[in-house]
Amino acid sequence: MANLDRPFGFEVWDELIRSNLYAVVTLPTIGIYHNDIVRHGGAHLSTKKGYLPIIEDSAVPDGHPGLLGSVLAIFDEDMDPVSRIIPDEAGDDVVAGYVMVADSPDQFFVVQEDSVANAITLTEGGQNVDLISVAICAGNATTGISTQELDSSTTVNTVLQLKIVRPHPEDTPTEDHCRYIVQINEHYYGDTIAGIAD
Repeated sequence: MANLDRPFGFEVWDELIRSNLYAVVTLPTIGIYHNDIVRHGGAHLSTKKGYLPIIEDSAVPDGHPGLLGSVLAIFDEDMDPVSRIIPDEAGDDVVAGYVMVADSPDQFFVVQEDSVANAITLTEGGQNVDLISVAICAGNATTGISTQELDSSTTVNTVLQLKIVRPHPEDTPTEDHCRYIVQINEHYYGDTIAGIAD
């Protein structure tokens, strides 16, 4: 059976190791969807839920270090579940909402490759790769699911955002749109990542 071209962002693979709550500052530039990979915003914010770290909301995370992990759940400013947070969401004028993120550096995720220019080959199985988002991280507005993918044309043996662990056991890695198991290589809580400048 051919691999399906159906982006779904980064789903937790195997067991969930850890998750934590993060704030989304009011009037974000990008959208936030379930299974989006997000970055640490480099600050803490006083919210109704106490002082919380924020996620980076000014630009898509593509090509940047300091990744946290994948969004498991999204809440509005009152902690009611919502399908997504759209750009310029005011919320309570402090936060647009909150996100629960699978943020362990050891967490594995499953994600589809975009296969633009080329598909990831079997010989690139131990290499690193960047993620790719559509403009302003727009996901599926109906389902609230991310459309982030692996940027297939970036695989290389130098430092990039994600490490390829293995192909999904049900997919064919020699064909387009294979799903891969990955681990964050440039993780905010990783051993070799510098702090974010203020």
